[in-house]
Amino acid sequence: MEALGPVQLVYCALVVIAAFAVRGTAGFGGNAIAVPLLTLMLPIQNVVAVITVLTIVSSLGHWLGGWRHIVWAEILRAAPFTLIGVVAGLYLFQTLDARSLTRAFGVFVVLYAIYAIATSGRMLPPPRKWLWPLAVVLCTLGGLVGTLFGGAAGPLYAIYLGVLRLEKDSFRVTITTILMTQAVMRVTGYSNIGFYDTATLLMIAAALPLMLIGARLGGLMAGRINQLLFNRIVGAVLMCSGIALLFK
Repeated sequence: MEALGPVQLVYCALVVIAAFAVRGTAGFGGNAIAVPLLTLMLPIQNVVAVITVLTIVSSLGHWLGGWRHIVWAEILRAAPFTLIGVVAGLYLFQTLDARSLTRAFGVFVVLYAIYAIATSGRMLPPPRKWLWPLAVVLCTLGGLVGTLFGGAAGPLYAIYLGVLRLEKDSFRVTITTILMTQAVMRVTGYSNIGFYDTATLLMIAAALPLMLIGARLGGLMAGRINQLLFNRIVGAVLMCSGIALLFK
């Protein structure tokens, strides 16, 4: 991995702060911003390994502050299907070379950006009778996508939890707990296949204070922004980064 210059380092720092500010505001979505933007500067395997650890640390604050609102039945329902997706994602993550993975990620980010812009308004939740089918499909996909690309699993779980029509605090802390559980599974897998070398650990140490700054900003912004405009801006940024990844 090549050393970054001062401008690139500042860029990466700002991306980490912004991504975890988004996560602090919505409870998810930070990885979907951090991974594609950081992959423009760094190898995707390193980025995914770093952001996954930061996700666990950032989730702890939300979890400790709102654990009484967690809907544990949904954690237990999501966990086995998430694990299946994580195992499949780890196999592909180890098998694909960095260039192929980056190009595939670029395609995925562009498609996700289209989805984010198209659904920037509030989506109607699916009917409750779809709960178990959605659990199987979306939680498995969430584990696969989260492991392979390091982000964008949050909206899949959000669609699934939308069936339950949870109140805001329960939704936020439950989806945070699901993503934290998935991240622990992923870190275990990444460690077993050797992705936490010295360089990656140093990147985690450097990014931790930036993550804390972003999380604090997100907490301050929660409920104070125009969600429709915000979602459209995020979608536009992701579209640009996805197209750039296709030509990296």
